[in-house]
Amino acid sequence: MNFHHKRLLVPIRKNFIVRNLLSYFKNLYQRTTYANSTLKKQFLQFLPFLLASFITGFVAFLYSKIFTFSEKWSHEIFHQNKLYIFIITPLSFFISWFFVRTFAKYSAGSGIPQVMASVELSKPNTHHLVKRFLSLRIIIIKILASAVKVFGGGIAGREGPTIQIAGSIFVEIHKRLPKWWVPISEKNVMIAGAASGLAAAFNTPLGGIIFAIEELAKTHIKYIKSPLFVAVIIAGLTAQGFGGSYLYLGYPKTNYSGWLVFVGIFITAIVAGYFGSKMCSIIIAVMSFFERFKKNYQQVFIVFFCGFFVATFIYFFGTEVMGSGKELMERLLFTSDKSVEWYLPFLRMNGLIATFSFGGAGGVFAPSLSSGASFGALIAQLLQLTGDNANLLILIGMTAFLTGVTRAPFTSAIIIFEMTDRHSIIFFLLLGAVLASLVCNFVTKRAFYDVLKEKYIEKVLNQENIEKK
Repeated sequence: MNFHHKRLLVPIRKNFIVRNLLSYFKNLYQRTTYANSTLKKQFLQFLPFLLASFITGFVAFLYSKIFTFSEKWSHEIFHQNKLYIFIITPLSFFISWFFVRTFAKYSAGSGIPQVMASVELSKPNTHHLVKRFLSLRIIIIKILASAVKVFGGGIAGREGPTIQIAGSIFVEIHKRLPKWWVPISEKNVMIAGAASGLAAAFNTPLGGIIFAIEELAKTHIKYIKSPLFVAVIIAGLTAQGFGGSYLYLGYPKTNYSGWLVFVGIFITAIVAGYFGSKMCSIIIAVMSFFERFKKNYQQVFIVFFCGFFVATFIYFFGTEVMGSGKELMERLLFTSDKSVEWYLPFLRMNGLIATFSFGGAGGVFAPSLSSGASFGALIAQLLQLTGDNANLLILIGMTAFLTGVTRAPFTSAIIIFEMTDRHSIIFFLLLGAVLASLVCNFVTKRAFYDVLKEKYIEKVLNQENIEKK
């Protein structure tokens, strides 16, 4: 090749290099722009979950303080003069019922069925009905009505209400997003909110996740896993940040020994699971009976009757048949006095039926745990099991009874596991939950929360039809 030809090739090579460089930088720019766009989209998707989770953790902490104060105050009043309970209990039941009936009637009861109903209604043609179950008003009334009820000695818990409160917080944040915001599934928002509420209430992040999967999520977990995990972690960390790291039930000793304890596990799981499910079927029947009375004076009579009914139990049998039952659980697990009278679990069940059925606000999670604990302690007495062996049966009773109520065996087992940090008995807890779940099917085929969910959906749909007419 001569010199003249070489001179002609130089511009061609330069143009080739320039074109390659331009193509490289163009591709780099496109990839960077796409990556930035993806990061921006992900950030906008997660930001509402982060904000709602932080608020949920803070509100859950405040609610726990209010609830605990109300419960302790009721015990102090009882110890001052037992006769006061005949005034305070009926009056507090009435105030709780009045708050719910007047300001937010769908804040009644636990709150879990309302969240389940909201998830089911989160469709294009019915999503406008979600505001009846999850709203700012629901949050306020739920806290006030449940605190008043437990102040009067009502057998109620704050865990179910915290789930509805958390769901309301998430929906309120979602509702206030500007129109240009990245679209976020309202259903995913509610599921993540419910899971974060349970995690913050019990300090059980795994329990919150399993609850969302087992009770709420009807789609594959891969579609909601990221926001769900974020919500649970942030809400739990926020609640711990304000209230400190804690276990709901501390560190009970469970070094089991002997073959008799295995017999006790089977008996406890079957008995507690049966009565947990049976109690729920009775609650449904009692609620249906009360709904026949439509007039105001009839409903007020029912409320006061339930108040006097519970007050009579408290007067004759003391503080262990009132409130959430956490003090009872702590006594059974952490002291040498693990004895209970044979009638204690039945008194707590009947008190819960009366407290829940008339209306007002308050959950069944913690009361179910205390009822199950008393069944476990009672069976341990009958089998003459003491100490760590008795503790194991108490925890099995809690798991089985909660399974009977929720029909969510894995959620129940994981919650008890996380509340006590007892890794060595996780398989026994799962066994107890599965046995209880099998027994429940012989009592009723329909789960407690599912029945209530359908009732709420039917009510709002009927109400909407009436309003349209």
